[in-house]
Amino acid sequence: MQGKIPCEGYGGTQRQIDWLASKLVSLGHEVTVIAGPGSRHPLCEVRQASTPEECAAAIPGDADIVHFNGWYELSGPYRALYTLHGYVPNTPREGQNFSFVSASHARRHNRATFVHNGFPVDAYRIAGLKNDRLLFLGGIARAGKGLNLAVDLAKKFNFGLDIAGGSRWKLLGRSQTRKEGVFFKSISGRFHFTGVIDGAEKLRFLGEAKAFLNPISWEEPFGMAPVEAMLCGTPVLTTPRGALPETVDAETGRFFETDEDFARGLNEVGSISPQRCRESAADRFPIDKTAKAYVALYQRILDGETLP
Repeated sequence: MQGKIPCEGYGGTQRQIDWLASKLVSLGHEVTVIAGPGSRHPLCEVRQASTPEECAAAIPGDADIVHFNGWYELSGPYRALYTLHGYVPNTPREGQNFSFVSASHARRHNRATFVHNGFPVDAYRIAGLKNDRLLFLGGIARAGKGLNLAVDLAKKFNFGLDIAGGSRWKLLGRSQTRKEGVFFKSISGRFHFTGVIDGAEKLRFLGEAKAFLNPISWEEPFGMAPVEAMLCGTPVLTTPRGALPETVDAETGRFFETDEDFARGLNEVGSISPQRCRESAADRFPIDKTAKAYVALYQRILDGETLP
């Protein structure tokens, strides 16, 4: 992959590769990770690459299978699986074995094979105390993440909102968020901008929030942050876009499309058990399940199957 492992701050794909490599090693597989300069991994050989040419040269000649999570243009005399993490409609090419991170994600690329992202569930915990604030965590300058709507909802329904995922000044940079006026609309004591959070601070915000607010307006391929919130026992209030109907269930959150839906959901999330919320996410999205699903795909490819 093209990013650095381990990542700091935002980096969903990098985290998935880091966790997947660790789990594959624990299952008895020998893994070589090819990633950006400065990468390291405690359990695997790491070869650093910053260009497609460097990546191609770093691939071990005796590899049984190559699992690409970037540099999708590469092909060669090896069996390969390509996992797409974003929405790139022209990327899947005939003859390449592509996998996606949700059923919705696969359908949008006219494919059928997918493996849900997985998480080291023991790294997440339920907080000892909940507050009465909601948490927004995402790229705050990306209009599709829905911060503009989150701010409007906080004002209309009178709740405090912690906003993580970038400097507040970024709202003046991108044209769409600047046009929406989020920078000025969010000047109020009810809004707290945290910047980028990670590690123990991130777990604290995820665990202490009353709910995780995820008002996306695009077809999210998976949505790692909402699942991380669930693993901390925090329910999700989200629009039913992309993969969210696959990841959020009655024990982990509520969906809304109108203000009336939101009001009902905001009232109901208080009755969702943090323990059951966590258990539901932990049962469905452990990294062990993801790793075993990928091993099954590797075997199908090694047996000569072309993935649908």
